[in-house]
Amino acid sequence: MNYHIAIRMRPVVVNYPFVIENLELTNKCPMKCIMCVRTYKMTRPQGFMDAEIFKKIIDEIVQINPPFIHKNGLWLHHFGESLLHPEFDKMISYCSARGVKVGLSLNPIMLTENIADRLIKAKPNLLYFAMDGHDDESFFKIRGIANAFNKSKENILRFLKLKENNKSKVRVVISMIDFAENSHSMEEMHFFWKRQRGINEVFKKPFTDWNGDVEEITNMIESHKLPVKNKTKQNNTKPATCSTPWLKMSITWDGDVVPCCNDYDKKYVLGNVNNNTLSEIWNGDKIKDLRRELRANVVRNELCRNCRSLG
Repeated sequence: MNYHIAIRMRPVVVNYPFVIENLELTNKCPMKCIMCVRTYKMTRPQGFMDAEIFKKIIDEIVQINPPFIHKNGLWLHHFGESLLHPEFDKMISYCSARGVKVGLSLNPIMLTENIADRLIKAKPNLLYFAMDGHDDESFFKIRGIANAFNKSKENILRFLKLKENNKSKVRVVISMIDFAENSHSMEEMHFFWKRQRGINEVFKKPFTDWNGDVEEITNMIESHKLPVKNKTKQNNTKPATCSTPWLKMSITWDGDVVPCCNDYDKKYVLGNVNNNTLSEIWNGDKIKDLRRELRANVVRNELCRNCRSLG
């Protein structure tokens, strides 16, 4: 079958289990990162996920798709700093008890001795430490927090000792955004972090303009020589190939379910776990409408229309 025809024939209702890509413990964050849509345009209320709602979500995920969740795991973040949640460690521990592998992307400025100890004891599987810049000045230009690089560096080094002392198996990755403002820092810091015992990888995280609707971020694309963003998918002969609504969803702190990790401001809410199960939302009216839109190749919704991931 022709590939383009096959894309247009994707089912509106799917009979296989969903995957949860991101589960947001909170959308609060102390950072003001220049490459994050949260800094410029996130207007939704801020808060913390209720612990009982969290357990309900985890229980359903384990029941519906145990092979995926035990093998590939779950990211406990979306658009916020998860370590701000007062019960972050209890939530990670709950996942561990249910056999769910947990990954987190964290700002190491948050790793106080107490937080680090709680984090190690909770037994996450994977930690990405977002560590841009090579000194306080370069860190501030990217992450928007003054006098934070050296403190973040000290926190990571202390955490690595804690990891070793506790014989923790957590995989630790230093994550640096791969864009022009960070090029010098990546060269300088890659060698340093690779030499540190307990660091499993130094990762160049690809630059993204999320769903393409924040001008301040899309303007950075030119300096980084990334492809020109897609135009609205109206009257476009090239099919929309995004497969996300056929594979996975993400959940915000208040229980709203959104199509993907690019939906920073809940532009396309599929449902809420307080009102429906994830399984009901997975083939509910809103996601079926989104699948029809992509299948028909006439994408006008606010979330997707400018996204480079359309195809």
